[in-house]
Amino acid sequence: MLLYAPNRLKAIENIQANIRLGKFNDKVEPDDPVVDEEWLRKAVLSQLSVRDSLSYKCKNWLARTYVDLLMMRYSKGDSIEGLEKISDLKGGAIVTSNHFNPFDTGPLRNLSRRTGRRRLWAVSTGTNFVMPGINGFTLRYSDTVPIIDDKEYMYETFRPMLTAVLQKGNFVLIFPEQEMWFNYRRPRPGKRGAYLFAAENFVPVVSVFVEMRDVDKWLSSASSSENEGYFTQVSCVAHVLGVIYPDANLSVRDNSKMMCERDNELRREAYERIYHRGIDAPFHFSDIAGYKGCSPASSEY
Repeated sequence: MLLYAPNRLKAIENIQANIRLGKFNDKVEPDDPVVDEEWLRKAVLSQLSVRDSLSYKCKNWLARTYVDLLMMRYSKGDSIEGLEKISDLKGGAIVTSNHFNPFDTGPLRNLSRRTGRRRLWAVSTGTNFVMPGINGFTLRYSDTVPIIDDKEYMYETFRPMLTAVLQKGNFVLIFPEQEMWFNYRRPRPGKRGAYLFAAENFVPVVSVFVEMRDVDKWLSSASSSENEGYFTQVSCVAHVLGVIYPDANLSVRDNSKMMCERDNELRREAYERIYHRGIDAPFHFSDIAGYKGCSPASSEY
């Protein structure tokens, strides 16, 4: 998997600090943008207002093609297990997974295609829409449903948009852990939003856990020399854990709680089965996939 971000060592320090504080859904990225909320709302709405234009559709095609080419190059060793569990799944669904890398959608995009769905939509934080450069372009013009912390926006724009995408039979990826923790192997407790949206639309949740396997090949950084000599390449296995259906006898609130608890349970069980390590074991640097904590010339970790 591609490593395309500087300050990875600082991100790992922040992961350790958050674990000590029990803040498993907080930010760890040192360079996340800080923007004015009202300005962000206007920027996102402005972007959404042109989604029916020919210009947007052309850029959407370019963004999706670019991501597909990246995934072809950097996800060659990735695989999927448990696909048979969703082979008969019809209609729209929320896909949940652990969030550990800016490019961790690769195995999930492949999973969506393997079910006959050409595209995978994703709920993405609004700050991604104002990022500069090629990453910002990709996030603005890919198949994304932007989410921001604004009640009016959530009810008048986000929810109707998400419902429309699901009603067309699409998979929509939501990372219930919220923040990305770089190459962190353990699943973190999911926030209830993903399951609330599933319950409101009465669609199932496809529970996925992505395993990361260290590859015996040093990874030269794509963007920052400070990363070089600390990380090996990583391949991914997307494990489809099962489909969690809402219960017609439960309220939206109770369904969301039930689905959240079941998804957390499935991912915890998968982690312990795959890595042979307790979910509550003390932090170890091996919890960061590919991290060796030394240079290639050194034998000490």
